[in-house]
Amino acid sequence: MISSMINKGLIRRDRIFNFSVNIPDKPGELAKVVDLIAQQGANVVKLEHNQFKNLSRFKDIELQITVETNGSEHIQKLTQAFEEKGYEIVRIKSKIN
Repeated sequence: MISSMINKGLIRRDRIFNFSVNIPDKPGELAKVVDLIAQQGANVVKLEHNQFKNLSRFKDIELQITVETNGSEHIQKLTQAFEEKGYEIVRIKSKIN
């Protein structure tokens, strides 16, 4: 109950950011993404690595990532850092009951 209330508050304040990104299906690519997140000062809360979600299964892998941030500006900086490295991220709307 309390953790649910805390999570809702974090989501409302843009302290939780959910997004997906496709990465090449090659060794070391996941490490690059996690390193990029760390360099931007965000904390990975959840990461789902699904090789079978994309039709191009032998080319790309979809990651669904939840990170804890310092707010909207931090999310923008994180998004920009991904774009500068050639990644396209898609924001996933967080569910607030």
